[in-house]
Amino acid sequence: MRRRLYIILLLLGISIYSNGQCAQKQEIERLRKEISEIDKQLKANEGKSSDATAQLALTRRKIAVSKSLVSESERELASINQKMRSKSKEIKQTQARLDDNLKYYQSLIKSAYLSRDPKLRFLYVLSGENIQQVVRRFNYLREASDNLRDEAYAINKKKEKLNIEIAQLDSLKQINATLLSQRNSELSKLKSTEKKEQQIINKLQKNKTHYLKEKKNSQQQINALNKKIAQMIAQQNKKSKSSPQKQVDIKLSKEFAANKGKLPWPVDGTIVGKYGKQKHPVYKNIDLPFNNGINISTASNAQVHAVFNGIVCQVVVMPGYNQCVLVQHGEYYTFYCKLKQVSVKTGDKVSCGDVLGIVDTIGGETQLHFQLWKGTSSQNPEPWLL
Repeated sequence: MRRRLYIILLLLGISIYSNGQCAQKQEIERLRKEISEIDKQLKANEGKSSDATAQLALTRRKIAVSKSLVSESERELASINQKMRSKSKEIKQTQARLDDNLKYYQSLIKSAYLSRDPKLRFLYVLSGENIQQVVRRFNYLREASDNLRDEAYAINKKKEKLNIEIAQLDSLKQINATLLSQRNSELSKLKSTEKKEQQIINKLQKNKTHYLKEKKNSQQQINALNKKIAQMIAQQNKKSKSSPQKQVDIKLSKEFAANKGKLPWPVDGTIVGKYGKQKHPVYKNIDLPFNNGINISTASNAQVHAVFNGIVCQVVVMPGYNQCVLVQHGEYYTFYCKLKQVSVKTGDKVSCGDVLGIVDTIGGETQLHFQLWKGTSSQNPEPWLL
């Protein structure tokens, strides 16, 4: 019975900690999940990638997420310490009130002892000078008896409350110890990841000549891809202007635009190549080729999904990007590249979430190259994604 009561009290303590902590705990779980996914990608690419810049981008993302995780853990520890201080204060207040009750109870016991003889109590009542005094004395003795009983009940209740508060404090201390251990573990892993980052940087610094050669080849592939998508979009825009479905396209365009910031990710993963003009992560004086989209590192054989309802315009094969799928959403377009398998064909209608294909692993790296266009202007996809 006592063991069951202790468990109940322990759960009460945990519920005090959990109340109001849901959002923070969800964020911590989200961060841990992202770190776990990055670790899988790093392990899958280890020793296979021909370009260490992707590994460096993943490692730096892991460091950023790890720092956020440590920060959230610090906030969680601060919160639990505040609750422990508050609970200790409550215990002191309850103990003080209990001490006051005990002193008062002792005085009532003493009074009851002195008037313990029923004959004396009877004579005390009847010796009143008038009926009003007799009634008052009778009520006084009855109230004294009631007070004694009520005070005993109050003392028992305060003892129960004190036991609950002590059990709650004990459970908070246990939670604090667990959180402290987790925080220290996260700090240790962070330091280890920072060492790994430096190792990758050292490796890249030794291979500058090789990287410059790779950059030239990459630039040629990017130029070919940019030229191809510009041609495809121009052709599709020309068709759309003469299409009887122009009204439908306008409606779809408005729906697509209204979902900015709400579009699902085309694949689960981590962005390792951002949109636009970027500097090399190690050679700061070297500009990377302009990126018309984003590169998302993902798991091997990951499925690629349509981010919105639309129509498949074309499926093409491009050097360095393997199979690519262009989907039209009115005046908007989404472009999915580096697929080894494609599940759709030109003219297919797709709904949000439909599988378009499977990501390929090229040069040891499993990445989806994803672009988003409005007419003939490329857009940064990041602000569009949920």
